[in-house]
Amino acid sequence: MSNEAVKLYRIASHCSEYTPVSDAQGYGISWLNSSVDDDDSRCDLCIYWREGKCSIYKSRTKFH
Repeated sequence: MSNEAVKLYRIASHCSEYTPVSDAQGYGISWLNSSVDDDDSRCDLCIYWREGKCSIYKSRTKFH
């Protein structure tokens, strides 16, 4: 796993606002995302990501 991927995972795993795109699309629990678990949480898979413009991501990158 690259350093960037580790950073995206660490921030997302502690983020209270993290919402995966698959949940927002209304898939809920289905075969489409049943293989995704909490270990796959990453900022770039969150609805608030916006190509790195997420205010939470930007404020936390100085710590990770």
